[in-house]
Parts: sequence; structure tokens; C-alpha cells
Amino acid sequence: MLLQKFHPGSRLGQQLTLAHGGTLFSRQGHWDGGSTLHYVAMALALLGKLSDPVDVPYHVSGNERVVWDHAWPHYLHGLTLSELESFVWELNLGVQPVVRAGPAPAILRFTSRELAAGRPVIIGWRQRHPVKWRAALAVGMEGRLQGRTFEPHALLMLDPAGSEPRLAGFNARIDLHGNGRARYQSQAVRLAVTLEGVVSIRTPVSAGGYV
Repeated sequence: MLLQKFHPGSRLGQQLTLAHGGTLFSRQGHWDGGSTLHYVAMALALLGKLSDPVDVPYHVSGNERVVWDHAWPHYLHGLTLSELESFVWELNLGVQPVVRAGPAPAILRFTSRELAAGRPVIIGWRQRHPVKWRAALAVGMEGRLQGRTFEPHALLMLDPAGSEPRLAGFNARIDLHGNGRARYQSQAVRLAVTLEGVVSIRTPVSAGGYV
């Protein structure tokens, strides 16, 4: 049985929205390098830390203003995954970034566990063209149910450089094959890619740690 599982903070319909109300998809412009910042905003919205991940620059107060004040210096050139970890910490919004790297199957398993726990995950990969380094927000997994065991084989993502998803919870995907190779696919392109690592964003629990 083929299944798709999505982050519980999202709600599917004619338009993808946040479970607590409001638009989720924040789209990157054609000239900027700020895709990193867009998927951080979407991840924070899924965790309830932002109410408006789309019009972040136009808020004069609140968490949206905090994010924009930290984001605008990076907007043209973006952030690497290691820089992204520091960026999320510096927001001081009560979330913890957790970075993982390794072979594609290990990244897939880690992402599946994090999403099942309600933690949004940013996926970084390398490709030959048109841009060498890319990333997107993983919001779901696709896989097969073998008895009671879910075996994921694809990452379902929101890519700020793509079109707004309609009647779906994602606008891009990375399929992983048994030989360790991965392929990115959207409505516009299909490319062989190499997964570089992930950044999971966790929220605190009452005991003082993070989940």
C-alpha cells in the first residue's frame, strides 16, 4: 500500500494552509538567493512560531519582525546548512536546529522520524545545474506500508523556487533508489542530485529539553 504522510502542522485542500489557519507557502523571487529564509519561515510557521510566513517583511513587531531583522542581510546570497544552524539559534525563538549528514538512506530515515514527531526538516542537496547547491523544506514522506511498518522512499517538499502547490501538500519531491542515488522532480525539472544533509527544527518540552 502506497502512503503519503505530512507534517501535522499543515492542512491539505484546494490550497495548502497551516493547520491553525493562514497561508503556508512562501515563494522565492526570481533574482534573490533567499530560498533558505523562506523555508525557515515556513518551518517556524508549522511549529506555531510565526502566524504569517508570507508577508514577513511587512510586520513591525512580533516574531515575524525578529525573523526579518535577522534575514534581510542574507537575502541576496542565502545560507549554507551550517550557517542556517547558527541563523536559527540567533533568532532566539525557542527552537533548536539539529544538523545531520550521511548517506541518503540514513538521511531518509532521520527525516522520516523527525516528521513523524512533528518537526519540520530542511533538506540540502548538490546538483550539476542550473544552481549547484539547493535546499527545500520537507513536509512529508512517501512510502509503502509493509504490514505495520512504513518504508519511506521519497521526500515530499515545499520548494520556494517552485509554483504554489494546488490540491497537494507539496510542489517537489526527491525519490531515493536502492543504489543510493536520488532524483529531484518538480513540475518544471527532473535532476539527479546528491543529498548533503538536513536541519531539523525542534521545540522545547516542559522538562527543559527539546523534542
